[in-house]
Amino acid sequence: MKHLILAVLLLLTLCSCANYKDVPYLQNSREFRSDTSAGLYEMIIRPQDELNIFVFATDKQLAAQLNKRERTGLKPGQKLGQENNQGGFYHYLVDVNGDIEFPLVGKIHLCGLTIEQASAAVREKLLPYFNDDAGLVVNTVMMNYYVSVMGEVKHPNTFEVTRNKMTILEALAKAGDMTIYGKRDNVKLLREQLDGTYEVHELDMRNANILNSPYYYLQQRDIVYVEPNEAMVQNAQVGTTTRLWLRGASITISLGSLLYRVL
Repeated sequence: MKHLILAVLLLLTLCSCANYKDVPYLQNSREFRSDTSAGLYEMIIRPQDELNIFVFATDKQLAAQLNKRERTGLKPGQKLGQENNQGGFYHYLVDVNGDIEFPLVGKIHLCGLTIEQASAAVREKLLPYFNDDAGLVVNTVMMNYYVSVMGEVKHPNTFEVTRNKMTILEALAKAGDMTIYGKRDNVKLLREQLDGTYEVHELDMRNANILNSPYYYLQQRDIVYVEPNEAMVQNAQVGTTTRLWLRGASITISLGSLLYRVL
């Protein structure tokens, strides 16, 4: 009887426990070498990116024409002048060829450039239209930089990035971190390529060298997927029927033990 009780308890334990060594992040942090890091991250402009470009110059009339505000429509209860302009200026969509259509100068190729390089490219195109002392300044901001986190995390969602960079650790933190059932040694990163296809990269979050990975910083429209670990799969395989059977067996054993003592 005692052996049967121990067997049932062991089975219940195996169905609910996860291996601790599979849970912590950055387990080999003492061997981590920061000198192999790629350094500061600079986001690269890609097709289908949406840019907000602001031009400042002493020729305010010409600058105002380039910074013409767009009107996105009135919501119920709003009055004229209270429109939501999302920053107040035209957004420029990078087409499939990597170009934008900018006032005065026409097409400008921005695909493959950093935000700083894009500002410099637009400024160079605009220089012939301004005086030498115009103090021309161009500022570019990415408007549709977002990443998605799904799978075994507490709050799967799509998150907007407001400072032009986000690490995979920050994305997981935004999603409330992985659950205890998240597989930390094989996190999937889906990344869109310039031709519209996707690549899948497998990342081990237990390894501190993830900090040196070229996929540590997330690009716009990246998708992070955390798959379930073996403990989660085992629990799912047990199923409701098996759990009820185990509970019934436990009750039967308890009653049998009680009768054995009485009789």
